[in-house]
Amino acid sequence: MHSSDSNDKPCRQTWILLASIILIGFSRHIPLSYPSLYNFSPVLAIFLVSGAFLKGKASWAAPMTAVLISDLLINPSYGASLLEPFSLITLLSYGIIFALGNQVGPKTGVLRFSFGYGLCSALVFHALTCGFAWWINPFYSKNVAGFLQALTLGEPGYAPAYLFLRNSIMSTIFFSVLFYWVVAYDSKKIKREKLRRFGPGTARL
Repeated sequence: MHSSDSNDKPCRQTWILLASIILIGFSRHIPLSYPSLYNFSPVLAIFLVSGAFLKGKASWAAPMTAVLISDLLINPSYGASLLEPFSLITLLSYGIIFALGNQVGPKTGVLRFSFGYGLCSALVFHALTCGFAWWINPFYSKNVAGFLQALTLGEPGYAPAYLFLRNSIMSTIFFSVLFYWVVAYDSKKIKREKLRRFGPGTARL
C-alpha cells in the first residue's frame, strides 16, 4: 500500500469524527432554546451516509463516538442517563440505520437515497423510539389505540410525537442530500488524485 494512503486515512477519520461531534452536539443543543425543532438533527443522515459511503472502523466508530460524547455532555440538561433503556433503544435504531446504509451502498442516486432511504430511516427511528415509549410508559393503553397515540400525539403535556416525526423526516432528507453530495464529491476528488499520481489501470495493494 502506498504510504500516502496510510497517512491520509487516519487524517480523514479524525476529521470525520470531529465533524460528526460538532454537528451532532450542536443539533442536540438547539431544542433547549427552540422546542419546536426537536429532532431536527443530522444524526440519522450521518449514520445512513456513513454506512453507505465510508469503509473501515471509522464508518461506524466516528458517528457512534460522536453520539456517545454528545450524550455525556447534554443528557444532564434533559435529566437523562447514558445507560437508561430509552438511550439504548436509540443507539439500536442508529445501528439499524447504519446497516440500512451499508446495504444500500454508494451507487444509489441522490434522490432515491435521500427521499427514499432517508425517509425510511426517519420512520424506523420514530417507530422504534415511540414504540418503546408506548411499551414502558404506563400512561399508554397497551392496545392498538395506545400505540397509535404514542406514534402521533404522544403524552399530554409534552410536544406531540408527530412534531418529532416531521422534524426527523425534514432534517434527515435535507442532510442526506447535503452529505451525499459532499461525500460523492470527495470520492471523485480522491479518484482524480489517484489517476494523477499513478495513471489509469495502476494495480495497487
